[in-house]
Amino acid sequence: MVYLIGAGPGDPGLITVKGLEFIKQCDTIIYDRLGTYQLLEMVKPDCRRIYVGKQAGSHYKKQPEINEILVEEGRKGDMVVRLKGGDPFVFGRGGEEVTALLEAGIPFQVIPGITSAVAVPEVCGIPVTHRGTSRSFHVITGHKRADIHRSDEGGLDDYDYIRNQEGTSVFLMGLNRLPQIMERLVQTGAEEHTPVAVISKGTMPGQRIVRGDIQTIADKVNEAKVESPAIIVVGENAALDFTAPNRGPLQNVHVGLVGTPKLREKMRVAIDALGGQSYSIVDMSVEQTEEKNRLRVALEHIEDYSWLAFTSQNTITLFFKWLREWNIDVRKLAHLKLAVVGAGTRDALKVEGYIADYVPDEYTTSALARGLANVMNDGEKLLLPRAVQGSETMLDILDQGGVAYEEIPVYDVVGRRMESIQYLNDLDVITFVSASGVRGFLDVLDAEKKNCGVAHMLNDIDSCGDHTDSTDGSFKIHDIMKNIRIAALGNVTEKALEKVGYHADIVPEVGDIEHLISAIGDYYFREKRQ
Repeated sequence: MVYLIGAGPGDPGLITVKGLEFIKQCDTIIYDRLGTYQLLEMVKPDCRRIYVGKQAGSHYKKQPEINEILVEEGRKGDMVVRLKGGDPFVFGRGGEEVTALLEAGIPFQVIPGITSAVAVPEVCGIPVTHRGTSRSFHVITGHKRADIHRSDEGGLDDYDYIRNQEGTSVFLMGLNRLPQIMERLVQTGAEEHTPVAVISKGTMPGQRIVRGDIQTIADKVNEAKVESPAIIVVGENAALDFTAPNRGPLQNVHVGLVGTPKLREKMRVAIDALGGQSYSIVDMSVEQTEEKNRLRVALEHIEDYSWLAFTSQNTITLFFKWLREWNIDVRKLAHLKLAVVGAGTRDALKVEGYIADYVPDEYTTSALARGLANVMNDGEKLLLPRAVQGSETMLDILDQGGVAYEEIPVYDVVGRRMESIQYLNDLDVITFVSASGVRGFLDVLDAEKKNCGVAHMLNDIDSCGDHTDSTDGSFKIHDIMKNIRIAALGNVTEKALEKVGYHADIVPEVGDIEHLISAIGDYYFREKRQ
Protein backbone atom coordinates (compact mmCIF):
# COMPACT_ATOMS: atom_id res chain seq x y z
CA MET A 1 0.00 0.00 0.00
CA VAL A 2 1.21 3.48 -0.93
CA TYR A 3 0.04 6.45 1.12
CA LEU A 4 0.23 9.92 -0.44
CA ILE A 5 0.44 12.23 2.56
CA GLY A 6 0.37 16.01 2.58
CA ALA A 7 3.01 17.29 5.02
CA GLY A 8 1.42 20.73 5.33
CA PRO A 9 3.10 24.11 4.81
CA GLY A 10 6.30 23.44 6.78
CA ASP A 11 5.58 23.51 10.51
CA PRO A 12 5.55 19.81 11.49
CA GLY A 13 2.78 20.51 13.99
CA LEU A 14 0.43 21.23 11.10
CA ILE A 15 0.41 17.70 9.68
CA THR A 16 -2.78 15.75 10.26
CA VAL A 17 -2.98 13.18 13.05
CA LYS A 18 -3.77 10.48 10.49
CA GLY A 19 -0.80 11.42 8.33
CA LEU A 20 1.58 11.34 11.29
CA GLU A 21 0.42 7.87 12.35
CA PHE A 22 1.22 6.43 8.93
CA ILE A 23 4.62 8.16 8.92
CA LYS A 24 5.48 6.47 12.22
CA GLN A 25 4.55 3.03 10.87
CA CYS A 26 5.89 3.06 7.29
CA ASP A 27 8.68 0.82 5.95
CA THR A 28 9.73 3.23 3.20
CA ILE A 29 9.33 7.00 2.98
CA ILE A 30 9.73 8.94 -0.26
CA TYR A 31 9.99 12.63 0.52
CA ASP A 32 10.34 16.11 -0.92
CA ARG A 33 12.56 19.01 0.05
CA LEU A 34 9.93 21.34 1.46
CA GLY A 35 8.31 21.04 4.84
CA THR A 36 9.34 17.49 5.71
CA TYR A 37 12.62 17.61 7.61
CA GLN A 38 11.29 17.29 11.15
CA LEU A 39 8.71 14.69 10.17
CA LEU A 40 11.54 12.36 9.15
CA GLU A 41 12.49 12.17 12.82
CA MET A 42 9.24 10.30 13.43
CA VAL A 43 9.95 7.29 11.20
CA LYS A 44 11.13 3.92 12.49
CA PRO A 45 14.92 3.46 12.78
CA ASP A 46 14.90 0.84 10.01
CA CYS A 47 12.68 2.85 7.65
CA ARG A 48 14.18 3.32 4.16
CA ARG A 49 14.46 6.97 3.12
CA ILE A 50 14.34 7.99 -0.53
CA TYR A 51 14.83 11.68 -1.35
CA VAL A 52 13.17 12.94 -4.53
CA GLY A 53 13.03 16.64 -3.77
CA LYS A 54 13.32 19.34 -6.37
CA GLN A 55 15.20 22.61 -6.13
CA ALA A 56 15.06 25.66 -8.35
CA GLY A 57 17.41 25.23 -11.26
CA SER A 58 18.02 21.52 -10.71
CA HIS A 59 16.02 18.33 -10.36
CA TYR A 60 17.20 15.45 -8.28
CA LYS A 61 14.40 13.31 -9.69
CA LYS A 62 12.04 14.26 -12.47
CA GLN A 63 8.36 13.51 -12.03
CA PRO A 64 8.25 10.42 -14.33
CA GLU A 65 11.17 9.00 -12.33
CA ILE A 66 9.30 9.64 -9.08
CA ASN A 67 6.28 7.85 -10.50
CA GLU A 68 8.47 4.86 -11.37
CA ILE A 69 9.93 4.78 -7.84
CA LEU A 70 6.44 4.80 -6.34
CA VAL A 71 5.37 1.89 -8.53
CA GLU A 72 8.56 -0.06 -7.84
CA GLU A 73 8.33 0.42 -4.08
CA GLY A 74 4.59 -0.22 -4.05
CA ARG A 75 5.07 -3.61 -5.72
CA LYS A 76 7.29 -4.80 -2.86
CA GLY A 77 4.27 -5.10 -0.60
CA ASP A 78 5.71 -2.86 2.12
CA MET A 79 4.02 0.13 3.68
CA VAL A 80 5.17 3.07 1.57
CA VAL A 81 4.64 6.74 2.39
CA ARG A 82 4.97 9.40 -0.28
CA LEU A 83 5.40 12.58 1.77
CA LYS A 84 4.68 15.79 -0.13
CA GLY A 85 4.81 19.39 1.02
CA GLY A 86 1.42 21.08 1.37
CA ASP A 87 -1.45 19.07 -0.08
CA PRO A 88 -0.83 16.39 -2.72
CA PHE A 89 -3.51 17.74 -5.05
CA VAL A 90 -2.78 21.48 -4.79
CA PHE A 91 -0.08 21.94 -7.41
CA GLY A 92 1.64 18.94 -5.86
CA ARG A 93 1.37 16.68 -8.93
CA GLY A 94 -0.33 14.12 -6.74
CA GLY A 95 -2.76 13.37 -9.56
CA GLU A 96 0.09 12.19 -11.79
CA GLU A 97 1.39 9.90 -9.07
CA VAL A 98 -2.05 8.47 -8.42
CA THR A 99 -2.49 7.86 -12.16
CA ALA A 100 0.77 5.88 -12.24
CA LEU A 101 -0.34 3.79 -9.27
CA LEU A 102 -3.76 3.15 -10.81
CA GLU A 103 -2.23 2.02 -14.10
CA ALA A 104 0.12 -0.34 -12.23
CA GLY A 105 -2.74 -1.74 -10.11
CA ILE A 106 -1.10 -0.72 -6.85
CA PRO A 107 -3.41 0.10 -3.93
CA PHE A 108 -3.06 3.59 -2.49
CA GLN A 109 -4.66 6.10 -0.17
CA VAL A 110 -4.46 9.89 -0.28
CA ILE A 111 -4.27 11.70 3.05
CA PRO A 112 -4.87 15.44 2.58
CA GLY A 113 -2.53 18.08 3.95
CA ILE A 114 -2.99 21.73 4.85
CA THR A 115 -2.15 23.75 1.77
CA SER A 116 0.27 26.65 2.07
CA ALA A 117 -2.11 28.71 -0.05
CA VAL A 118 -4.36 29.10 3.00
CA ALA A 119 -2.12 28.32 5.99
CA VAL A 120 0.83 30.61 5.21
CA PRO A 121 -1.23 33.80 4.80
CA GLU A 122 -3.21 32.80 7.88
CA VAL A 123 -0.18 32.53 10.20
CA CYS A 124 0.82 35.99 8.99
CA GLY A 125 -2.60 37.41 9.86
CA ILE A 126 -3.99 37.43 6.32
CA PRO A 127 -7.33 35.66 5.79
CA VAL A 128 -7.94 34.53 2.23
CA THR A 129 -11.64 35.36 2.72
CA HIS A 130 -13.15 38.07 4.91
CA ARG A 131 -16.60 39.56 5.15
CA GLY A 132 -16.76 42.82 3.26
CA THR A 133 -13.47 42.45 1.34
CA SER A 134 -13.24 38.98 -0.18
CA ARG A 135 -15.94 36.40 -0.79
CA SER A 136 -13.62 33.96 -2.59
CA PHE A 137 -10.00 33.06 -3.16
CA HIS A 138 -8.12 31.65 -6.14
CA VAL A 139 -4.91 29.62 -6.12
CA ILE A 140 -2.69 30.05 -9.18
CA THR A 141 0.66 28.61 -10.17
CA GLY A 142 3.37 31.16 -10.76
CA HIS A 143 5.40 28.83 -12.96
CA LYS A 144 6.46 30.24 -16.27
CA ARG A 145 4.51 29.21 -19.37
CA ALA A 146 5.66 29.52 -22.93
CA ASP A 147 2.87 31.98 -23.71
CA ILE A 148 1.81 33.99 -20.67
CA HIS A 149 -1.19 35.37 -22.53
CA ARG A 150 -2.79 31.99 -23.20
CA SER A 151 -3.93 29.21 -20.98
CA ASP A 152 -2.78 25.65 -21.53
CA GLU A 153 -6.28 24.85 -22.74
CA GLY A 154 -6.28 27.65 -25.26
CA GLY A 155 -8.90 29.77 -23.53
CA LEU A 156 -8.62 32.73 -21.19
CA ASP A 157 -5.45 32.64 -19.08
CA ASP A 158 -5.43 32.86 -15.26
CA TYR A 159 -5.00 36.63 -15.31
CA ASP A 160 -8.04 37.24 -17.50
CA TYR A 161 -9.98 35.03 -15.13
CA ILE A 162 -8.78 36.97 -12.08
CA ARG A 163 -9.85 40.26 -13.64
CA ASN A 164 -13.43 39.03 -13.79
CA GLN A 165 -13.50 37.72 -10.23
CA GLU A 166 -13.80 39.24 -6.79
CA GLY A 167 -11.57 37.90 -4.06
CA THR A 168 -8.04 37.06 -3.06
CA SER A 169 -5.48 35.66 -5.48
CA VAL A 170 -2.73 33.42 -4.12
CA PHE A 171 0.22 32.63 -6.39
CA LEU A 172 2.40 29.63 -5.56
CA MET A 173 5.94 29.10 -6.87
CA GLY A 174 6.02 32.56 -8.44
CA LEU A 175 8.79 34.43 -6.60
CA ASN A 176 11.24 34.37 -9.53
CA ARG A 177 8.55 35.80 -11.82
CA LEU A 178 7.12 38.37 -9.43
CA PRO A 179 7.71 41.43 -11.73
CA GLN A 180 6.12 39.65 -14.69
CA ILE A 181 3.13 38.54 -12.62
CA MET A 182 2.53 42.09 -11.36
CA GLU A 183 2.90 43.47 -14.88
CA ARG A 184 0.41 40.98 -16.27
CA LEU A 185 -2.11 41.81 -13.53
CA VAL A 186 -1.95 45.50 -14.53
CA GLN A 187 -2.29 44.56 -18.21
CA THR A 188 -5.52 42.72 -17.44
CA GLY A 189 -7.04 45.62 -15.50
CA ALA A 190 -5.80 45.40 -11.91
CA GLU A 191 -5.24 48.68 -10.04
CA GLU A 192 -1.57 49.45 -9.35
CA HIS A 193 -2.36 50.23 -5.70
CA THR A 194 -3.94 46.83 -5.04
CA PRO A 195 -2.34 45.44 -1.83
CA VAL A 196 0.19 42.62 -2.19
CA ALA A 197 1.99 40.51 0.43
CA VAL A 198 4.90 38.18 -0.26
CA ILE A 199 5.57 35.59 2.43
CA SER A 200 8.85 33.68 2.47
CA LYS A 201 9.39 30.37 4.30
CA GLY A 202 5.93 30.50 5.81
CA THR A 203 5.49 28.58 9.14
CA MET A 204 9.21 27.68 8.99
CA PRO A 205 12.37 29.22 10.48
CA GLY A 206 13.22 32.41 8.64
CA GLN A 207 9.58 33.30 7.96
CA ARG A 208 9.34 36.81 6.52
CA ILE A 209 6.59 38.94 5.10
CA VAL A 210 6.98 41.91 2.78
CA ARG A 211 3.95 44.11 2.08
CA GLY A 212 3.34 46.59 -0.67
CA ASP A 213 1.14 46.96 -3.71
CA ILE A 214 1.27 45.83 -7.32
CA GLN A 215 3.40 48.83 -8.26
CA THR A 216 5.97 48.60 -5.43
CA ILE A 217 6.15 44.96 -4.30
CA ALA A 218 8.79 43.73 -6.76
CA ASP A 219 11.27 46.41 -5.69
CA LYS A 220 10.55 45.82 -1.99
CA VAL A 221 11.05 42.06 -2.31
CA ASN A 222 14.28 42.57 -4.22
CA GLU A 223 15.55 45.02 -1.62
CA ALA A 224 14.65 42.62 1.22
CA LYS A 225 16.40 39.73 -0.58
CA VAL A 226 13.43 37.45 -0.03
CA GLU A 227 14.15 33.75 -0.60
CA SER A 228 11.98 30.89 -1.82
CA PRO A 229 9.78 29.12 -1.05
CA ALA A 230 7.43 32.04 -1.09
CA ILE A 231 3.81 32.73 -1.87
CA ILE A 232 2.23 35.89 -3.24
CA VAL A 233 -1.10 37.20 -1.96
CA VAL A 234 -2.92 39.81 -4.07
CA GLY A 235 -6.11 41.63 -3.08
CA GLU A 236 -7.58 43.84 -0.39
CA ASN A 237 -7.05 41.13 2.23
CA ALA A 238 -3.28 41.35 1.71
CA ALA A 239 -3.36 44.61 3.68
CA LEU A 240 -5.02 42.99 6.72
CA ASP A 241 -3.04 41.94 9.79
CA PHE A 242 -4.89 39.63 12.17
CA THR A 243 -1.81 38.31 13.99
CA ALA A 244 -2.41 37.53 17.62
CA PRO A 245 -0.60 39.87 20.05
CA ASN A 246 1.30 38.73 23.12
CA ARG A 247 1.60 35.03 22.33
CA GLY A 248 4.59 34.77 24.65
CA PRO A 249 8.19 36.02 24.82
CA LEU A 250 9.35 33.44 22.26
CA GLN A 251 6.83 34.41 19.60
CA ASN A 252 8.58 34.22 16.19
CA VAL A 253 11.70 32.79 17.88
CA HIS A 254 13.12 29.58 16.39
CA VAL A 255 15.11 27.42 18.77
CA GLY A 256 17.53 24.66 17.76
CA LEU A 257 17.76 21.70 20.12
CA VAL A 258 20.83 19.55 20.81
CA GLY A 259 20.30 16.64 23.18
CA THR A 260 18.82 13.23 23.79
CA PRO A 261 15.22 12.56 22.66
CA LYS A 262 13.93 12.79 26.23
CA LEU A 263 15.60 16.13 26.87
CA ARG A 264 14.56 17.54 23.50
CA GLU A 265 10.93 16.63 24.10
CA LYS A 266 11.03 18.29 27.53
CA MET A 267 12.51 21.44 25.98
CA ARG A 268 10.04 21.40 23.10
CA VAL A 269 7.03 21.43 25.44
CA ALA A 270 8.49 24.32 27.46
CA ILE A 271 9.36 26.31 24.33
CA ASP A 272 5.89 25.81 22.85
CA ALA A 273 4.35 27.10 26.08
CA LEU A 274 6.25 30.38 25.60
CA GLY A 275 5.10 30.76 22.00
CA GLY A 276 8.31 29.60 20.29
CA GLN A 277 9.08 26.95 17.71
CA SER A 278 11.72 24.29 18.27
CA TYR A 279 13.75 22.21 15.84
CA SER A 280 15.87 19.18 16.70
CA ILE A 281 19.15 19.62 14.85
CA VAL A 282 21.50 17.17 16.59
CA ASP A 283 20.47 14.00 18.38
CA MET A 284 22.72 12.92 21.24
CA SER A 285 22.47 9.14 21.50
CA VAL A 286 23.71 7.25 24.52
CA GLU A 287 26.03 4.33 23.73
CA GLN A 288 27.27 2.01 26.48
CA THR A 289 30.96 1.27 26.76
CA GLU A 290 32.88 -1.89 27.56
CA GLU A 291 33.74 -0.27 30.88
CA LYS A 292 30.29 -1.20 32.13
CA ASN A 293 31.77 -4.62 32.93
CA ARG A 294 33.88 -2.85 35.56
CA LEU A 295 30.65 -1.57 37.06
CA ARG A 296 29.31 -5.11 37.27
CA VAL A 297 32.46 -6.18 39.17
CA ALA A 298 32.09 -3.18 41.49
CA LEU A 299 28.48 -4.10 42.22
CA GLU A 300 29.56 -7.62 43.13
CA HIS A 301 31.70 -5.96 45.83
CA ILE A 302 29.29 -3.11 46.62
CA GLU A 303 30.02 -3.49 50.35
CA ASP A 304 33.39 -1.80 49.66
CA TYR A 305 31.60 1.47 48.87
CA SER A 306 29.74 3.89 51.12
CA TRP A 307 28.53 6.43 48.55
CA LEU A 308 27.10 6.22 45.03
CA ALA A 309 26.96 9.44 42.96
CA PHE A 310 25.08 10.21 39.74
CA THR A 311 26.01 13.15 37.52
CA SER A 312 23.35 12.64 34.84
CA GLN A 313 19.92 11.16 34.22
CA ASN A 314 21.47 8.92 31.58
CA THR A 315 23.64 7.27 34.22
CA ILE A 316 20.64 6.60 36.44
CA THR A 317 18.66 5.07 33.57
CA LEU A 318 21.53 2.78 32.55
CA PHE A 319 22.49 1.86 36.12
CA PHE A 320 19.10 0.52 37.10
CA LYS A 321 18.58 -1.07 33.68
CA TRP A 322 21.79 -3.05 34.16
CA LEU A 323 20.83 -4.00 37.71
CA ARG A 324 17.77 -5.72 36.31
CA GLU A 325 19.69 -7.32 33.44
CA TRP A 326 22.35 -8.64 35.80
CA ASN A 327 19.72 -9.89 38.24
CA ILE A 328 21.27 -7.96 41.14
CA ASP A 329 19.11 -7.65 44.25
CA VAL A 330 18.57 -3.94 44.93
CA ARG A 331 18.64 -4.67 48.66
CA LYS A 332 22.43 -4.93 48.27
CA LEU A 333 22.39 -1.12 47.86
CA ALA A 334 20.62 -0.47 51.14
CA HIS A 335 23.74 0.66 52.99
CA LEU A 336 24.75 3.20 50.32
CA LYS A 337 24.26 6.94 50.58
CA LEU A 338 23.19 8.45 47.26
CA ALA A 339 24.34 11.78 45.81
CA VAL A 340 23.07 13.53 42.67
CA VAL A 341 24.17 16.63 40.77
CA GLY A 342 20.84 18.48 40.62
CA ALA A 343 17.07 18.55 40.53
CA GLY A 344 16.73 16.55 37.30
CA THR A 345 18.89 13.68 38.54
CA ARG A 346 17.16 13.85 41.92
CA ASP A 347 13.76 13.39 40.27
CA ALA A 348 15.07 10.62 37.98
CA LEU A 349 16.39 8.78 41.04
CA LYS A 350 13.03 9.17 42.75
CA VAL A 351 11.35 7.49 39.76
CA GLU A 352 13.51 4.42 40.48
CA GLY A 353 12.28 4.44 44.09
CA TYR A 354 15.28 6.10 45.77
CA ILE A 355 15.70 9.37 47.66
CA ALA A 356 18.96 11.27 47.29
CA ASP A 357 20.92 11.82 50.48
CA TYR A 358 22.86 14.74 49.07
CA VAL A 359 22.08 17.40 46.44
CA PRO A 360 24.40 20.42 46.14
CA ASP A 361 22.93 23.92 46.30
CA GLU A 362 24.57 24.70 42.97
CA TYR A 363 23.69 22.15 40.27
CA THR A 364 27.19 21.53 38.88
CA THR A 365 29.60 18.60 39.04
CA SER A 366 32.17 20.86 40.72
CA ALA A 367 29.71 21.74 43.48
CA LEU A 368 28.83 18.06 43.84
CA ALA A 369 32.52 17.16 44.24
CA ARG A 370 33.10 19.88 46.84
CA GLY A 371 30.01 18.79 48.74
CA LEU A 372 31.05 15.13 48.77
CA ALA A 373 34.52 16.09 50.04
CA ASN A 374 32.80 17.79 52.98
CA VAL A 375 30.17 15.17 53.87
CA MET A 376 32.12 11.96 53.33
CA ASN A 377 33.92 10.53 56.34
CA ASP A 378 37.42 9.07 56.48
CA GLY A 379 37.48 5.51 55.26
CA GLU A 380 34.41 5.91 53.05
CA LYS A 381 34.67 5.21 49.33
CA LEU A 382 32.66 6.67 46.42
CA LEU A 383 31.43 4.75 43.37
CA LEU A 384 31.13 7.14 40.41
CA PRO A 385 29.66 5.73 37.18
CA ARG A 386 29.42 8.45 34.53
CA ALA A 387 29.95 9.50 30.91
CA VAL A 388 33.23 9.18 29.04
CA GLN A 389 33.16 12.98 28.70
CA GLY A 390 32.78 13.52 32.44
CA SER A 391 34.33 16.64 33.99
CA GLU A 392 38.02 16.33 34.84
CA THR A 393 37.57 19.26 37.23
CA MET A 394 35.27 17.10 39.33
CA LEU A 395 37.97 14.46 39.71
CA ASP A 396 40.56 17.12 40.58
CA ILE A 397 38.33 18.44 43.37
CA LEU A 398 37.76 14.93 44.73
CA ASP A 399 41.53 14.31 44.68
CA GLN A 400 42.24 17.59 46.43
CA GLY A 401 39.61 16.77 49.06
CA GLY A 402 41.17 13.39 49.77
CA VAL A 403 38.09 11.47 48.63
CA ALA A 404 38.60 7.79 47.83
CA TYR A 405 36.64 6.96 44.70
CA GLU A 406 36.36 4.69 41.69
CA GLU A 407 35.31 6.41 38.48
CA ILE A 408 33.83 4.18 35.75
CA PRO A 409 33.01 5.69 32.32
CA VAL A 410 30.00 3.52 31.48
CA TYR A 411 28.59 5.37 28.46
CA ASP A 412 29.47 7.69 25.63
CA VAL A 413 27.27 10.33 24.06
CA VAL A 414 27.49 10.58 20.27
CA GLY A 415 26.02 13.31 18.07
CA ARG A 416 23.92 12.43 15.01
CA ARG A 417 22.68 14.93 12.43
CA MET A 418 18.97 15.38 12.14
CA GLU A 419 17.17 16.49 9.03
CA SER A 420 16.19 19.80 10.60
CA ILE A 421 19.84 20.86 10.57
CA GLN A 422 18.91 22.17 7.12
CA TYR A 423 17.24 25.06 8.99
CA LEU A 424 20.44 25.94 10.85
CA ASN A 425 21.07 29.27 9.19
CA ASP A 426 17.55 30.48 10.04
CA LEU A 427 17.60 29.68 13.76
CA ASP A 428 17.58 32.40 16.40
CA VAL A 429 19.09 30.45 19.27
CA ILE A 430 20.64 27.02 19.88
CA THR A 431 20.47 25.24 23.23
CA PHE A 432 23.28 23.14 24.69
CA VAL A 433 22.63 21.11 27.82
CA SER A 434 25.98 19.37 28.23
CA ALA A 435 29.63 19.49 27.22
CA SER A 436 29.08 16.33 25.20
CA GLY A 437 26.34 18.17 23.31
CA VAL A 438 28.84 20.85 22.31
CA ARG A 439 31.25 18.19 21.12
CA GLY A 440 28.49 16.29 19.29
CA PHE A 441 27.32 19.45 17.53
CA LEU A 442 30.84 20.22 16.31
CA ASP A 443 31.33 16.63 15.19
CA VAL A 444 28.14 16.81 13.12
CA LEU A 445 29.19 20.07 11.51
CA ASP A 446 32.60 18.60 10.77
CA ALA A 447 30.96 15.62 9.08
CA GLU A 448 28.72 17.97 7.10
CA LYS A 449 31.81 19.84 5.99
CA LYS A 450 33.41 16.62 4.72
CA ASN A 451 30.29 15.79 2.75
CA CYS A 452 29.79 19.35 1.54
CA GLY A 453 26.30 19.20 3.00
CA VAL A 454 26.67 22.30 5.11
CA ALA A 455 28.10 24.62 2.44
CA HIS A 456 24.70 25.92 1.36
CA MET A 457 23.92 26.98 4.93
CA LEU A 458 26.82 29.43 5.03
CA ASN A 459 26.73 32.85 3.50
CA ASP A 460 30.49 33.11 3.15
CA ILE A 461 31.53 29.66 1.96
CA ASP A 462 31.65 29.27 -1.78
CA SER A 463 32.83 25.69 -1.90
CA CYS A 464 33.61 22.83 0.41
CA GLY A 465 37.35 22.69 -0.18
CA ASP A 466 39.68 20.19 1.40
CA HIS A 467 38.91 18.94 4.87
CA THR A 468 41.35 19.36 7.72
CA ASP A 469 41.17 18.28 11.31
CA SER A 470 41.65 21.86 12.42
CA THR A 471 38.74 24.17 13.08
CA ASP A 472 40.74 27.03 11.61
CA GLY A 473 39.94 28.62 8.28
CA SER A 474 36.53 28.99 6.69
CA PHE A 475 34.80 26.42 8.84
CA LYS A 476 34.94 27.80 12.35
CA ILE A 477 31.82 27.43 14.44
CA HIS A 478 31.22 31.18 14.21
CA ASP A 479 30.86 30.90 10.44
CA ILE A 480 27.70 28.95 11.14
CA MET A 481 26.51 30.72 14.27
CA LYS A 482 27.53 34.32 13.81
CA ASN A 483 23.90 35.42 13.87
CA ILE A 484 22.63 32.81 16.33
CA ARG A 485 22.37 33.19 20.11
CA ILE A 486 23.71 30.38 22.30
CA ALA A 487 22.02 29.08 25.45
CA ALA A 488 24.03 26.86 27.82
CA LEU A 489 22.53 24.85 30.66
CA GLY A 490 25.31 25.52 33.19
CA ASN A 491 28.92 26.37 33.87
CA VAL A 492 30.34 23.11 32.54
CA THR A 493 28.55 23.53 29.22
CA GLU A 494 29.51 27.19 29.12
CA LYS A 495 33.19 26.33 29.59
CA ALA A 496 32.98 23.66 26.88
CA LEU A 497 31.76 26.36 24.48
CA GLU A 498 34.54 28.70 25.56
CA LYS A 499 37.12 26.02 24.74
CA VAL A 500 36.01 26.16 21.09
CA GLY A 501 36.07 29.94 21.11
CA TYR A 502 32.43 30.70 21.69
CA HIS A 503 30.55 32.69 24.32
CA ALA A 504 27.18 31.63 25.69
CA ASP A 505 24.65 34.46 25.54
CA ILE A 506 22.17 32.82 27.92
CA VAL A 507 23.09 30.84 31.06
CA PRO A 508 20.44 30.24 33.76
CA GLU A 509 21.28 30.70 37.43
CA VAL A 510 19.92 27.21 38.14
CA GLY A 511 21.13 24.40 35.88
CA ASP A 512 17.96 22.58 34.83
CA ILE A 513 15.75 22.54 31.75
CA GLU A 514 12.96 24.65 33.25
CA HIS A 515 15.32 27.45 34.22
CA LEU A 516 17.14 27.23 30.87
CA ILE A 517 13.97 27.76 28.82
CA SER A 518 12.79 30.43 31.25
CA ALA A 519 16.12 32.25 30.82
CA ILE A 520 15.72 32.13 27.02
CA GLY A 521 12.22 33.59 27.39
CA ASP A 522 13.52 36.37 29.68
CA TYR A 523 16.30 37.17 27.20
CA TYR A 524 13.92 37.66 24.29
CA PHE A 525 11.39 39.50 26.45
CA ARG A 526 14.08 42.05 27.34
CA GLU A 527 15.28 42.20 23.73
CA LYS A 528 11.81 42.93 22.40
CA ARG A 529 11.29 45.71 24.97
CA GLN A 530 14.50 47.48 23.99
